[in-house]
Amino acid sequence: MQLLAVCSLLVLLCVSARSQNQICAIFTEAKKDGFKAMALVGLAQNLPDSLLDDVVPLVAEAFTMGIQCCSDEPLEDCNRDVADLFQSAVCSSETLVEKSNLKHCCENTAIERTHCFVDHKAKIPRDLSLTSESPAADQCEDFKKDRKAFVESFIFRFSKRNTMLPPHVILAVTKSYGEVLATCCGKSEAEAQTCFNTKKPTFEHFVRNRVNELKALCIVHNKYGDRIFKAKKMIQYSQKMPQASFQEMRGIVDKIVATTAPCCSGDMITCMKQRKVLVDEVCGDRSVLSRMAGLKMCCKEHAIDRGSCVEAMKPDTKPDSLSEHYDLHADIAAVCHTFTKTPDVALGKLIYELSVRHPESSQQVILRFSKEAEQAFLQCCDKEDHAECVRTALADSNIDKMIADEIEYYKNMCAAEAALGDYNFEKSMMVYYTRIMPQASFVQLHMVSETVADVFHDCCKDQPGHLVLPCAEEKSTNVLDTTCNDDDYSSINPRIARCCNQSYSMRRPCILAIQPDTEFTPPELDANDFHMGPELCTKNSKDLLLSGKKLLYDVVRHKTSITEDRLKTLSANYSITREKCCAAEDKEACFTDEAAKLLAESVELVKV
Repeated sequence: MQLLAVCSLLVLLCVSARSQNQICAIFTEAKKDGFKAMALVGLAQNLPDSLLDDVVPLVAEAFTMGIQCCSDEPLEDCNRDVADLFQSAVCSSETLVEKSNLKHCCENTAIERTHCFVDHKAKIPRDLSLTSESPAADQCEDFKKDRKAFVESFIFRFSKRNTMLPPHVILAVTKSYGEVLATCCGKSEAEAQTCFNTKKPTFEHFVRNRVNELKALCIVHNKYGDRIFKAKKMIQYSQKMPQASFQEMRGIVDKIVATTAPCCSGDMITCMKQRKVLVDEVCGDRSVLSRMAGLKMCCKEHAIDRGSCVEAMKPDTKPDSLSEHYDLHADIAAVCHTFTKTPDVALGKLIYELSVRHPESSQQVILRFSKEAEQAFLQCCDKEDHAECVRTALADSNIDKMIADEIEYYKNMCAAEAALGDYNFEKSMMVYYTRIMPQASFVQLHMVSETVADVFHDCCKDQPGHLVLPCAEEKSTNVLDTTCNDDDYSSINPRIARCCNQSYSMRRPCILAIQPDTEFTPPELDANDFHMGPELCTKNSKDLLLSGKKLLYDVVRHKTSITEDRLKTLSANYSITREKCCAAEDKEACFTDEAAKLLAESVELVKV
């Protein structure tokens, strides 16, 4: 394979540019280390059977090419399209083609070849395990010996496991893990392991949260299309940037939506090109920047970090001229005039007006109100007395009350989380979801309850500027979207399946309205459901949580209407039995006797 072609394939997933010399533009924008890192991501995601030792020399060659393309006499290949260059490079190597099973792609040309590469990448199996399981001492030794080599290894492994994640997300994950290492590896061996054990759950939560957000984003786009996706983005960014006009926000949202399809399909060349164009245009608009402090700060970030900064940005200060409440009825003549000609523009304007005034609201609440308003417009806007008709139709729809009610609900959930503590709250979520869908497997309900508990742990923060409702409902809806997408609930529970097929904004209220399933016929309760042994004495807290959740799952699905008091009795008896037998000399014999008694007590509890 020619040197230039080999080097060029590595920039597949890098940020592209509109410059004549694309490679130099990429190299200059990403800086040296960023260029190397994104090149490594591109190779690992597209060539999953390659080894790190195969890839590192190629990254070095790509770096050399970047320097050459930025010289006074750039090479001819510097002007070629990076996608074409990448595919030609891969296809010119029989070894890479055979090793990566890409022969069928290389038999195509032009756009067909590009689509084939994208489809091939999307089918690569993913492994969501996050970090090495090697002891802290070993990781710290490698980290201290050669930090760059350690980071390269982490990027390479994580990219291979997460082939659909954009490079900027993988680099953010890498940065977060590097911070864990930097903090823990300065301690003694024992303290370093304790430090890792303490910080690893937080890191894993960060990664899981970011992956779930991106996955849910693509699920919404694929299931509900551009219309709902545009509405969500209009709410999200209008809340962040209330100083922007509706027309400015429409332009930004249209560009965001344009990047979504290629990003969700795995076409990271187009994804990163369009993402960069979007950020460059927004950050290059001095009129917009002069009015938006948060955006201005993000635009000062490194090119790789700008997009992520904007996504995480807190709402800016509202303009002084903005009224506290939007009076739809005072504006109804103009709204109906626009609605009869361009309904989506009228609804977009309504969503914008509500969003800039209500950063404390979730996207879902605004969408629910907008859906009710749309029905009123359809019913009334063609009528002569449209103003009175809309007023009557929306008499029971009050956006302020809807927001206040949802905030109260989530504050109560946060109070419960604080009172119970993380583990007991997660157990309570296990009980709740087992009651309404006892047909689901333990693994399914364990994942749902764990993720929901993560949501409240993340969102129930008592700190200035933190908004509980948009955090909690957005993340809760992401969990629901992923759950509905990953499992065929039509074959598990028809009531859950009905909610999964509801309109986007009504899914969560539908789930909350489901009552315990009293028609489910469970399998026989037997001793295997209550296995207890000496291994419980050495399990860490996470393992004990899993064991406790399994007990609750087995009991609740046998009687979904079992009272909370009886469940507390069962959990208390389980804890007493474990403590008693772990203190006994003959632990095995103790567990054998006491587990049988606990089983008998549990059988009686579910009979009542």
